[in-house]
Amino acid sequence: MKPVISLLAAIACCLSTQAQNHEPMYFAGPSSFSGVFMGITASQENPSDTICFTLKSDASGDITMPAVTFDSMRLTIPSFTIHDASFAFDAATLSSTFTAEQTISESIEVEGVEKKISGTLHEAAYVHADKTFSMKLTYTYGSMPGSITYIINASYVQPAGIGHIAADAAPTTGETPLFDLSGRRVAGHSRHPGIYLKNGKKIIGSPAEGLR
Repeated sequence: MKPVISLLAAIACCLSTQAQNHEPMYFAGPSSFSGVFMGITASQENPSDTICFTLKSDASGDITMPAVTFDSMRLTIPSFTIHDASFAFDAATLSSTFTAEQTISESIEVEGVEKKISGTLHEAAYVHADKTFSMKLTYTYGSMPGSITYIINASYVQPAGIGHIAADAAPTTGETPLFDLSGRRVAGHSRHPGIYLKNGKKIIGSPAEGLR
């Protein structure tokens, strides 16, 4: 039982650290959106939209939506953020599956006027293996006479302003380097328990006290 408890404690500690230090992640990919407004059906496909996901805890995060423009109707719904969307985190795959059919309720200010946004996040998921983010959302905006259904399948993109990232030089002692899940080199004397990468494999524990 003790090894199991230690493992769970290590995972919880690692997730907590990730949540505190997590930077926004940007995903870009093709999207589609549609709606019926006063009996008029409008739909559109975009070759690329960008959404932003920010981890808030090991069970929730913020999703910032792009502005949506229906070219045929000259109608634009501005960008907004879905706050504290809940998900289940899979420590084995480092992926997240959002709670299906969860209700959203947000508000934004447009030219000094508050606009309410409400709807349903039908499904969303982050797959760590290929760093993709997909979602389906239906929502209403202000007094707009109809709802929008928005779908996107996107891949991780490196934020602008980040240039070439050089890897640390290999150690001269013959010791295999150890990295955390953010790709940072970890000192072998660190006593912080968590999930680490060594020779491309995930290992769990504290570097100073041994890893499994």
